[in-house]
Amino acid sequence: MSVVNVILAGGASRRFGEPKASYLYQGKPLYEHVKKQLLNEQIIVISHPNLLPFFKERGEQAVWLDDEQVRGNGPLAGIYTAMQKQEAEWYLVTACDMPFIRKETAEALSSYCNEHVDAVVPLVQGRLQPLFALYHRRCLPFIQTCIKENQLAIKDLLKKLSVCVVTEDELKAEANEFHNINKRSDLTENGMI
Repeated sequence: MSVVNVILAGGASRRFGEPKASYLYQGKPLYEHVKKQLLNEQIIVISHPNLLPFFKERGEQAVWLDDEQVRGNGPLAGIYTAMQKQEAEWYLVTACDMPFIRKETAEALSSYCNEHVDAVVPLVQGRLQPLFALYHRRCLPFIQTCIKENQLAIKDLLKKLSVCVVTEDELKAEANEFHNINKRSDLTENGMI
């Protein structure tokens, strides 16, 4: 099974006040906390234009902006771009603002990939976590349709797919793993700084 890790770092980070991917947490940018916990496969970064120099300075080789045709269409644009630019069977898509995910959880999630499902998505505390999930390449036409029809929420995409939902218990995930950082207070409220 061929897998590519995709770190989505193309958002504007308006609520946070600065690019989240480059924000230093425990001496490292948030995206590096994510990167070290992904599968042992190629990693690509879908970047915001302002962050291109930052990623290049850090030695990242596969860093792309959203494809011009879909730019500005949120996470779906990032997934679309990754699938268009890098051939693989599966794509482990992760938001750059989830610094507490664990490699063990990524590996457990990947064990649910099979030819009968289009996506493998965790269910944590009753909520789907589509920004730490695996998507098969056959999702691409569905992503294109969603973008064309301006259905930009990932939940709209999931309605069109055969989805394997995996609970946090099945993944043996830790409680805070799926906590994403939307604003600075998310770090201080949870005692993370």
